[in-house]
Amino acid sequence: MDTVSVSIAAGCSKHPLHIGSILRFAFVLAFMQGGMPIMGWFLGEHIANLLSRVDHWIAFALLSLVGGKMLYDGIINNHHHHHKKKKSLKFTSYKVLLTLGLATSIDAFAVGFTFAALHQTIWLPALIISLTTLTFALLGVLIGKKMGHHFQNYAEIVGGLLLISIGLKIVIEHLSTIIHH
Repeated sequence: MDTVSVSIAAGCSKHPLHIGSILRFAFVLAFMQGGMPIMGWFLGEHIANLLSRVDHWIAFALLSLVGGKMLYDGIINNHHHHHKKKKSLKFTSYKVLLTLGLATSIDAFAVGFTFAALHQTIWLPALIISLTTLTFALLGVLIGKKMGHHFQNYAEIVGGLLLISIGLKIVIEHLSTIIHH
């Protein structure tokens, strides 16, 4: 669901997303989402346990950075709507793509370790995770493109708030599991 939300935010971006950039966006997210469990499977318990203690904070920080930049760009661009528009966050840049890919897939690292601990192969689950992510990323971007037209000048602000909300949701879910244990 994080992938869908991030993809909707990308679709809301004011930068034009052509089929090639949409596919690149979806493939990077799918690769990262499927690759993290494989890494966790190979690297084992120590690193997975260490990362699981901070993965929620890393995801929150990355999503807040990207969302904050998008929010800032949206506010500045709407404030200066009569003047020349400022440059907005470009979801097709590899820097942004890798940041979003890492933020949405870092928790999948521990999934790979779980498969290793259960002596299960990771290849089919990783393929399924990748294909599912690819599908939902494509759908999310298309939904975002449709929604972006309805929000017009506020699409970047809504997208930025959405990314920050995802980061908060990740931290809240983690904290609630600590409280319940």
